[in-house]
Amino acid sequence: MTLLVETTDTQPNEEAVLGVLINRCGKMRMLSHRVVVTLLLQSRKETPCSKGLEGLEKNLLEFSQIAADVLPGSATSTLPRDLKRVLDQVNAVSPSQAEDLTRFVSTARSIQHRLTAPGSATLTQPIEALADFVTTTLLDTLNAIVDGIGRALDHVVSHRQSQSGKQTRMIQSSITELEKISRMIMIISVNASIEASRVGEAGRGFSAVATEIRGLSQAANKVISSLRADYEGTR
Repeated sequence: MTLLVETTDTQPNEEAVLGVLINRCGKMRMLSHRVVVTLLLQSRKETPCSKGLEGLEKNLLEFSQIAADVLPGSATSTLPRDLKRVLDQVNAVSPSQAEDLTRFVSTARSIQHRLTAPGSATLTQPIEALADFVTTTLLDTLNAIVDGIGRALDHVVSHRQSQSGKQTRMIQSSITELEKISRMIMIISVNASIEASRVGEAGRGFSAVATEIRGLSQAANKVISSLRADYEGTR
């Protein structure tokens, strides 16, 4: 199950991906309880029910898939590479928390295999031990992981806002510089016109050039005004 969230852009929306991941990690609580209940029910049957075993496998597989997305260094994670780096950066999942996820899956798998093994001893004690682990340690771990992913989400939002602020400042600076250049061009054209008038007939050519420069400056001013109006309208 992939975590990619479709957007109008070519890249998935990072905030949306992390939001989905938070919801899925929340679902791991329910999945872990389902696994324990199913194991307990099936262990009380002389012959485990095939439908019950199928449900057990489905829940264990989904839990494992979600865990693979959040475990540091996971080779089967479906998260974008940049988001995996963010999760590592904010320590969303600590080594001990990763061990708890792995422990749950491996223990549940072990009990699952013993359910179908002929002549298997009673499984009540290991299942009860797993249930105690799920309702205490694993629950705390899953809550902490959700908090960790929340920190990653805050990091992504802050970074995006910072980048947006930088772009805004760059645009403002560029427009300001264009306005300065336009004013300088206008001053040059005015000075050229004055100098051309001083030399009379000989400065007619310079006067024509000055007029063209003034026209360019005025056209540039219109473009700059349009840019500023568009920019102010998008803020």
